[in-house]
Amino acid sequence: MDKFFKIQLLFFVFVLSSCAQKKSNEIQNVKEISKTTIEEFEMEINNGGFNQYFINSSGQNCYKSLKFLKQNGKVKTAKLLENAIDLINPNHIPEEEFIQKLKKNEVAELYNEKISAELNKLDIEFYKYPDGSLTE
Repeated sequence: MDKFFKIQLLFFVFVLSSCAQKKSNEIQNVKEISKTTIEEFEMEINNGGFNQYFINSSGQNCYKSLKFLKQNGKVKTAKLLENAIDLINPNHIPEEEFIQKLKKNEVAELYNEKISAELNKLDIEFYKYPDGSLTE
């Protein structure tokens, strides 16, 4: 092998390892965001139920939480969250529009007694931790 080829090969290996490290860091960041989002979701539900979760700013992450729960195999808990979203978004408006309504505190269903009672039933199911620990 000539010297130039060896240098090119070393450079190529260096670039590849740098890309692999960057990808590894990106994956780690996604895992940390996922864990933080799920911890926040769990804390809000344990503190005041689904109603509080959606009224507080944490509820703005409901679709991210749903996605992360499913990705982590927490399908029963994801179903509870999905049911809660369906209760307070009965017309199934698009995600972005719904999130904007949550941000502006314009989701009237959160203040409906019948819907609150249904959300309370979901709270009770959540407290049973049907999927076990949410962050493991």
